[in-house]
Amino acid sequence: MSKQLITALLLIICSFPSQSAEPPTRVASINLCTDQLLLMLADSRQIASISYLAVESSSSFMAEEAQQYQVNHEKIEELLSLKPDLILASEYSNRALIQLMQKLGHQVETFPLPSDIEGIQANITRMAQLLGQEKRGQQLVEQMNQRIDQVIKQQPAVHPKAIFYQPNHYTSGRNTLQDTALRVAGWRNLAAELGIEGYNPIDIEDLLMADPEQLFTSPYAPNSNSLAEQQLSHPALQRVTAGRKMIEIDYKYWICGGPMIADAIEQLHRSLPQ
Repeated sequence: MSKQLITALLLIICSFPSQSAEPPTRVASINLCTDQLLLMLADSRQIASISYLAVESSSSFMAEEAQQYQVNHEKIEELLSLKPDLILASEYSNRALIQLMQKLGHQVETFPLPSDIEGIQANITRMAQLLGQEKRGQQLVEQMNQRIDQVIKQQPAVHPKAIFYQPNHYTSGRNTLQDTALRVAGWRNLAAELGIEGYNPIDIEDLLMADPEQLFTSPYAPNSNSLAEQQLSHPALQRVTAGRKMIEIDYKYWICGGPMIADAIEQLHRSLPQ
């Protein structure tokens, strides 16, 4: 091919107007965590459907805002009827469903569950880019960071010892949002110091030996009284904290990584001994 022909072809190609991808207008989310970021960042006209979990107040930080939208139950029939131009899922969503929707030509974007502030920032930024709402995403990250930075400036010189204690003896070790929030708020996380990774059980004897100054918990559902939850009232737990009551931090702050982590950090900070 001659240089003249190549030049002519390049001129023809460059003469066409550039086509920028339009933001999606029918977005369907099939996971609570992507539901919440979608509700925070998208224009209402962009939202075709969110998962049924988004309207449950005990687990959804955006339950009130979610009431006005059509919900789905992560079913293929529902998604096909929605004709979405973007489907949002988590890394733990139904893989078979995701693969099928992709084979049918649908764009499916999956999001990881973050365990730190940086992961939350990355998810917000990516979601905003997908929705064509970059400015809104930047503002959300900046607002979250400002609140967290304010808490960090007020950290005590000595960090008291604390631990999260959940039904069935579960606690939050390294690489969890609770660990991140505790440390940012000014506490030591004894579970992490004991070498616990992720969400795993801790023997009550080990918990007592660690000698926490404060216990935190996050009830999964309001007004429930299972045997596992009754364990949280064990007399030995109050004795080890010198009578300081266990403090509840709503589960909806932890179940998904989002800017609501700032609310949890501020609550943990206010709980520091005076």
